[in-house]
This record gives sequence, structure tokens and C-alpha cells, in this order.
Amino acid sequence: LRFNQIKDSGAQALASLKDAPSLTTLTLDLEGNQIGAVGAEALANLKDTPSLTNLTLGLRFNQVGNNGAQSLSALWDAPLLKTLALTLQNNQIGDLGAIALARRMEQNSSLK
Repeated sequence: LRFNQIKDSGAQALASLKDAPSLTTLTLDLEGNQIGAVGAEALANLKDTPSLTNLTLGLRFNQVGNNGAQSLSALWDAPLLKTLALTLQNNQIGDLGAIALARRMEQNSSLK
């Protein structure tokens, strides 16, 4: 789904995958889709997917910003998640967003 026009509304729709009861592995490459903080917040709700153990979320070249990065830091709270790959290059993330992500990574050292 790279380089399309998914935007926040599409990210919100994709976040409904959190309701899939037997979803254990999810890879979403959403590079270059004009996803902002609202879409990032919706995607952060993937942490509530009941059986999710592996998540790869590619968000390069979007507009996540500090607020979106702070929301995405909640992914480290997913109870069963063993592997998380999150790519956020070129997303207008500043100090506040980077600090939120770093703190969550430090707090949850069980994730790869």
C-alpha cells in the first residue's frame, strides 16, 4: 500500500484489524500515504489486537509528527507482542515524539 492516498481515514479503517481475534502477525507498509497524528493514533490501537505477537508497521514519509509518535509509543504496551518493527523516517517528529518513543522502548525491554 506504499505511496497511495490512504491518509488518516484509511489508517483508521486499517486499524479496525485490531478486532480480528486470530490475527497473530501483521505487516503494513504505509510509506508515503499522508498519514498524520490522527491516523497514527488509530494505528496505535493495534496494541489491543487479542492475539497479535508480531507487528511491522512502516510509516516512512508521512506526517505523524510529535503527537502521532507519542500515540504510537503505546504499541509497546501490547500484552502479547514479541516483535515490533516501526519505521518512522521523514515524519516531522521532534524532541517530544522521540522522547516518548525512547521512554517506551526503555520501559519494555522484552520486545525485540
